Amino acid sequence: MADVALRRNLTEWLLMEFGSDKVLVDPEDLYVYSFYGEFASKRHANLVAVLRRLSKDEERRLNKIAEASKVRIIQTGEVWQGEPDGPVVIVDSRTPSSRESLAERLRLMEQAEAEGKRKLKESTSLPTRLVNSLRMTDAFRLRGLDDPDNGYCIMQSHYDGVETYSSKGRLLFSRGLLEGELPVTTKLVDSLYTCTACGQCYSQMSLEGFEINNAIVRARSEVVKKGVTPRQAKPLVDSIMGEGNPMGMPAEDRAMWYEELAEERPYRGNDILYWPGCSTSFRLPGIVESTASIMEEAELDFGLLGEEEGCCGLVLYLLGLWDEATENASRTVESLQGMGVKSLVTGCAGCYYAFTKVYRRLNVDRPFEAHHTSQMMESLVKEGGIDLGEQNGRYVWHDPCDLGRHCGVYEPPRNVLRSIPGLELVEPPLRREHTLCCGGGGGLMVYDEVLAGKVAHQKLLEDLSPLKVDGVVTGCPACILSMRNASRVLEMDIQVLDLAEVVSRSL
Repeated sequence: MADVALRRNLTEWLLMEFGSDKVLVDPEDLYVYSFYGEFASKRHANLVAVLRRLSKDEERRLNKIAEASKVRIIQTGEVWQGEPDGPVVIVDSRTPSSRESLAERLRLMEQAEAEGKRKLKESTSLPTRLVNSLRMTDAFRLRGLDDPDNGYCIMQSHYDGVETYSSKGRLLFSRGLLEGELPVTTKLVDSLYTCTACGQCYSQMSLEGFEINNAIVRARSEVVKKGVTPRQAKPLVDSIMGEGNPMGMPAEDRAMWYEELAEERPYRGNDILYWPGCSTSFRLPGIVESTASIMEEAELDFGLLGEEEGCCGLVLYLLGLWDEATENASRTVESLQGMGVKSLVTGCAGCYYAFTKVYRRLNVDRPFEAHHTSQMMESLVKEGGIDLGEQNGRYVWHDPCDLGRHCGVYEPPRNVLRSIPGLELVEPPLRREHTLCCGGGGGLMVYDEVLAGKVAHQKLLEDLSPLKVDGVVTGCPACILSMRNASRVLEMDIQVLDLAEVVSRSL
């Protein structure tokens, strides 16, 4: 009892002395900060509070308190032996890893890789070649693993750098849920669902295949299993399971904005099923027209399903509603299989990710090929299926998380853009697997639309605006909607286009 009273009194005193904005005492915060060491394998058992960003004067006052109350003060990242007997207070004075520091690390990595390739080419003996090759792969990628600040998270900055809302915090919550250590609380749910599941945190010089975003999505499914589903998800689930789209729109209205095309090109066992996806069909129908014009120019045999298309269900999976996601995936595959679909092409990165990766995780077999429109267009350009005319302007390709990091499709869209005479392709400092998310994915738009908008603003202002380009080109309707909305709010004169819109201009 005396120990409990001491902890309570100490907590109250710290809050009074330093304020709630600098003192973290919620159980969720203490859980995250209590872990340390490699793979968070060690834990402070007696952590009572975390103090953040104290001034020198505040640190002196804290040390006096510690001496008087026999409290152990530990700085984050401090190396020490043994667990203190009494209460522990952690002082977190670190500045979270920034976009600029990540870009600089990437620059140094690329520089080191180029130097490694040069040495490899100059190697004469087989043993020397082998050693240099190993240095360029495993040793090269693992070099930064011992740096605790390597896990840059685009969301963490929106929470003043608190670890509870970092990739580390969410991963610890995921582990704690799966091991039965944690109850489902409001703050835990908020941390898990304010992640865009972009996967950038696992791409920063980390072990390949260790995908933190999938662990977080798995944790969401555990939350749902325990009977807690974010209230924002219910109307979306009802709409997908009932009308085949997450928009709350009647199924018969899906092709309303490209009705003539759907009537002219109904799918009747064609070589290719063109699958626009929900967001493109209901909110970006111009992309459907642009994509169809490219396929018609190439004389491809394709058709559309119109109101029969349905939803891929990716958002159900991302929100942790795996039973509903599995039911929807099974229904979708069964329907397409019944129609005799052999090859599907979609311009939606989310749909492509669902068909090629997620369905497999849900144990739903896909008996047809699935391609992204960028892959189709790359093949058409290489094989002479389309001739592209001149188009001037500076454009940057934004790698959608679902298409790039999650599926590894990086070169096809770039090759297509480079094939357009007069068009200059610009690369941002953070690109390919290191691309900054736009905030439109991971179910964040459903859970917290305002926060998703802030991430999109950050993307445009910090990442793309300095490039002075005429437009941003991408292959994901969620990215397009997210960045177009942000550009309107910020009053930025920048086009946000789908790859098909750019290519169709050059036909």
